[in-house]
Amino acid sequence: MKLQDTGPVVEALNDMDFPADKQSIVEHARAHGAEQAAERALAALPLGDYANLAEVLRSIPVDPNPGRSDSDRVRQHRESSHKPGMSESAQSVGKLPLDEELEGG
Repeated sequence: MKLQDTGPVVEALNDMDFPADKQSIVEHARAHGAEQAAERALAALPLGDYANLAEVLRSIPVDPNPGRSDSDRVRQHRESSHKPGMSESAQSVGKLPLDEELEGG
């Protein structure tokens, strides 16, 4: 889950003592009334110990453009997924000559 803003996470963890593990971070945020989106983002953190708040924030995916619609996101992914150097079997080739011959005859 991607957050649009890390502000609620900062508010919930501002007075937390670090280093801390993921479970402690989630429990602290829950106890300090974190917003539901912030709590879900923290629950999705990778397991491990976090040295400070900055390390936690780096581990949370943030949406770089929260104003995009779902269709814009899909279109951007589709257009950016064609990378040079892909194997022929992974590329879309369009209509094959054999298909054209079968349709014409």
